[in-house]
Amino acid sequence: MRAPLLLILSLVLASSGVVQAQRMQKAEEPDEVGLTSIGDAPFPQPDGYSFAGLENADFETAWANDGGLKFSRFERIESAESPEGKAFLRRQEGGASTLDLTQPVRGSTPYLLSAWVKTTAATEGRASSNSDAIFYGKHTPLNLPDTKGRWKRVGLYFRTAVGATSVEIVFRFVGDGAVAFDDIRFREASESEFSKAWQGWRSQYPERDLSPRPDDGKYLSLFVSKLTEPKYPELPLEVIGIGSSYTNMLGNGERLVQWVREHYPEAPPIHYQKHVGSAVEFDYTRGWMRQHVLAKRPDLVILYSGGNAEDLEKLLADFRAHSSADVIVASLHLRERDVEVTDATINAPEWDEIRDVALKYGCEWVDSRREWGAYLRKHEKPIEWLLKDAVHQSDHGALVINENICRHIVPNENPDHSPEALERWIYPQFAALQGAEGTISDENGLLRLRFKGNRIDLVGRRSADGGVLGEKEPIRLDGIALDEMPVFLTTLILPGAKNHRPERGSTSDRAPHAVFLGDPETLIPQTWTIRMTDDAGGFELIGSVTGPDGHGQNGADFTGNSGQITVPTDLWRRRLEADGRTYTNLEGDTFTWEVVRATAPKVDFSGKPGEIFSVTLADQLENGWHELTLPLAGFAGEILSFKVCEPPLGRSDEKVE
Repeated sequence: MRAPLLLILSLVLASSGVVQAQRMQKAEEPDEVGLTSIGDAPFPQPDGYSFAGLENADFETAWANDGGLKFSRFERIESAESPEGKAFLRRQEGGASTLDLTQPVRGSTPYLLSAWVKTTAATEGRASSNSDAIFYGKHTPLNLPDTKGRWKRVGLYFRTAVGATSVEIVFRFVGDGAVAFDDIRFREASESEFSKAWQGWRSQYPERDLSPRPDDGKYLSLFVSKLTEPKYPELPLEVIGIGSSYTNMLGNGERLVQWVREHYPEAPPIHYQKHVGSAVEFDYTRGWMRQHVLAKRPDLVILYSGGNAEDLEKLLADFRAHSSADVIVASLHLRERDVEVTDATINAPEWDEIRDVALKYGCEWVDSRREWGAYLRKHEKPIEWLLKDAVHQSDHGALVINENICRHIVPNENPDHSPEALERWIYPQFAALQGAEGTISDENGLLRLRFKGNRIDLVGRRSADGGVLGEKEPIRLDGIALDEMPVFLTTLILPGAKNHRPERGSTSDRAPHAVFLGDPETLIPQTWTIRMTDDAGGFELIGSVTGPDGHGQNGADFTGNSGQITVPTDLWRRRLEADGRTYTNLEGDTFTWEVVRATAPKVDFSGKPGEIFSVTLADQLENGWHELTLPLAGFAGEILSFKVCEPPLGRSDEKVE
């Protein structure tokens, strides 16, 4: 018997307002992301790790049911049956019961919730991270096992989401199953503890030979160099998975994290984020890549979605002109519609066309479909063996796909390009050679350096009296103060919390996935809103500074009166229902995003002494030569280096003397 999962919609506070965090349909969510360990004694506590102060979580005294740990319809029992001490909590009969734990946490960090547990039925719960940084991937399924009516020490391991500040863990118990708890503990888990729990989960599936092959990693030299020779191991690497529910079903990047830990133990932390939509293919993913992913400044992007070669080419031609990130493109797994594992189904010709486009734009191609088919053939299993329904991969299937991807993240003896072709380091103490990047001059309180690319980051070291660079005199780029530079990025387009909900799917699936920006010289940083004015696709465009900017209809491209925003109809997803006539967005629905200047005019060096930090000074510049001027007179902060990013496409042929 399995109790149903309690669904909770957490609230995400975004700069444009409070919106509901989106979650996909149950069939489109991964089942196993949290990890469960079962024993007969408390789990060892590593040195340096302390438990959260959960008041009276051993239930030895009268139970107040307040603070971070709360129960409903449980009763305190004093009995010699208690596994520890004299008392425990037991579920009351006659209705649903809940356990609710809320605690402050750090993002991208493993945690352990442990307790003495006695159950007669397995129950599903969830750990929900409160994070402003992401839209999907906040929720981790947790599985409380059936202990067959015996006391067992149960440990639930999970990793918090990127940017998490707190977590809420909820279990809801319904039906007739008996449940009892004692000695509940919560703490951070060490990475080695978490890896051990993950390996325990991995051991239920067949082992695989993931030895590198000659072409593995050929187009990942930049990302792999960040793993093997990190300049600043303290600074995390950002990885984004983007696409459809198939991307969502790959989980929250844990196989990638474990791969890096196994093969590159000195590598920086991996921060994995994902953005997904039901049945989103390369066409609408293109919108997200421009609207959302660019501003995240990833080190690696993983595309696991469907579509055609033409749409993928549009996506990559745009993204590779604006970002230096390495990109992985993987073919989709077999589904029930393929019926059998045959040469014809495995070698579908459309995926060869997609492969050719991926390689044309310098992306790592993962032939996952063929590897999936080979795995099924090796084990003499049907397609359904790796599926949870007609189309979605199971946890086993997701593991196979993730390992197909991860095995490519290895050094290659003959890479397509050197890491320095895309990203380089400039150190302020080294003068620029003729026609090269570096420091031009350091005199009269001004540090001048030149670089070639479309983005420059500053890496510094914090101190108690570090000060704020750019506070007294402006930081300039090409002679222009950074707070006046005509370079901009957009944030994700968010559906309003009160938008009409579709019968199936989320409101974010029925929304514009991107807007295009007008002449940078005319753009004003502000929050923009599309408000539907009728039930036939009509809308008004409104800027928080510009004000009302005109009316459009989502069946045609629309440019606002000020020329700042164009809303393309081909990137407005599911604007019509399946009948091709009924509009999905109704009067009053809203969609909101921000246009932000892609610069950091001021850089604060104060903080924890010795802490290394990085900040992007300017992004989305013309992909050519630039000159940066930093006012250092009287400035006490320590600048360590600068990172320059030069995307492979759209490069200027301009020379510098």
